[in-house]
Amino acid sequence: MDQYLLRYFLAVAEIGNFSRAAERVGVTQPTLSAGIAKLETQLGARLFDRDKRRVALTTAGSRFLVRARRIAREIDLAIQEIDHVPEATTLRVGILNTIPTRIVDSIVTRHRQSGAAEALELLDGSERDLAQRLERGRLDLAWTVIRPSHTRFRPEKLAEEHYAMVLPLDHPLSAADCVRAEELAGDRMVLRRHCEAILDISQHFTQRGVRPRFVLKTTSDERMLTLVRAGQGIGMMPESFSDPGVRLVRLVDFDLTREVGLLYGEGDAGRFEGSGFVRLVRGWYGTEVASVVK
Repeated sequence: MDQYLLRYFLAVAEIGNFSRAAERVGVTQPTLSAGIAKLETQLGARLFDRDKRRVALTTAGSRFLVRARRIAREIDLAIQEIDHVPEATTLRVGILNTIPTRIVDSIVTRHRQSGAAEALELLDGSERDLAQRLERGRLDLAWTVIRPSHTRFRPEKLAEEHYAMVLPLDHPLSAADCVRAEELAGDRMVLRRHCEAILDISQHFTQRGVRPRFVLKTTSDERMLTLVRAGQGIGMMPESFSDPGVRLVRLVDFDLTREVGLLYGEGDAGRFEGSGFVRLVRGWYGTEVASVVK
């Protein structure tokens, strides 16, 4: 049934006159009459009694009037709801490729479940790549490592974490509180080629006469953890990569930490304060990561 036929019917039923009803709905009287005739044919019942002096609802017309008004109200409510749904804003977020996948997965899943009127456009990248994209206005914010040179991006520090050796659970030193680089000279290493601290880590080992033998060189943190869990090698990662299948142990005399937080591009700061994604990232580091960030 076409919506315009309901409008014709309700106008005639409320006014009781075909000519004035036609004026209300903005059509000619013949058009309105043809529409009422079409509706009666579809329903298989006469809706109005007509004579020269008046138009009155039939018994079938009276019953249909109750339903017709209800349908019209539902249509009006549906249109109002659509009109009042806020347009989803797009938030372009750069995520450092050394932020643990499990954390990103949790944040993105919660964001989707929250029903926030905010569409995410995510980009995985290196520290330098994200900073350059922010500078050029290609990102709205970046979830990354914060450096002293980032002051122009209004940095918001969320956590500070140490780097630690990642050992298999059955490694002879997995129960130790800390280990020395020299004690790991016989182990094969997994090299995280994308690690922002790779030069500092390499220098620490070489200064102590340890030249690691590599079992894997990778840009995949998940692949590194897989090899360590399988006992095929050891490596070094930020402490937020804690995993039940490995043991994280501090390295003696290696006190390097990294600050993780948000960098903001140009734009109204209030926009970010109202962002559901930003609130979720802040909430994660304010609660669930507190146990691993020292």
